[in-house]
Amino acid sequence: GGKCECCGYDKNIAALQFHHKNPEEKLFTLDARTIERKHDDEIIKEFNKCILLCSNCHMELHHPELVKENYEKFKEAGQGINYKVPHDLADLNID
Repeated sequence: GGKCECCGYDKNIAALQFHHKNPEEKLFTLDARTIERKHDDEIIKEFNKCILLCSNCHMELHHPELVKENYEKFKEAGQGINYKVPHDLADLNID
């Protein structure tokens, strides 16, 4: 732990974010405001549903249509930035 599971970034922990592997299982967001009101066992259960990503990899995962190479392909196809590609953790090669 302590680094992005996609690219290995570990320079600043403020840039690391929790990403729920299965959004349908997400009960709450893991941020300071939320976890201060939760019991330890609830927090640990939620942590176990997540992977740690840097903010860049997290945004690329949620918005693949805006990755430069993808955006250019969609633009050429006339689909623009409104085209949504479902994110897939398998593409990240994460165990």
